[in-house]
Amino acid sequence: MLIGPESSFEDFKNESLARAIMKAYQCVHMLETGKFGTVLELAQALKTDRSAIARTLALVNLAPDIVTAVFNGTAPETLTMAKLAGGIPDDWREQREAFGMT
Repeated sequence: MLIGPESSFEDFKNESLARAIMKAYQCVHMLETGKFGTVLELAQALKTDRSAIARTLALVNLAPDIVTAVFNGTAPETLTMAKLAGGIPDDWREQREAFGMT
C-alpha cells in the first residue's frame, strides 16, 4: 500500500499504530530540519511531555518489514501500541521474535 495525500487511515487494519508510526517520522523530520531544536521544544509545541515524545520517537527504530506489515495490514493483531510500549529491542531480529513476525 502506498502512503500518500489521498490515503485514509481507515485503510489500515491497525489505525492507531499506523498513526503513531507516521507521527514518529514527522517528529524526527521536525527535529532533523531544525523546526524544533530539542525534544522538549517539540513536546511543548505538541502539547505533550518529553516521555510521550520519546515513546513516539522509538517507533522509528522498528524494522522496515514490521513498518511495512503495519501499513499493509499484515502485522499480527497482537502488535499494538500497548505491546510496543513495553520496549522495542534494538536488534531487528529480536523485534520480529518479540512481536510475532517470525
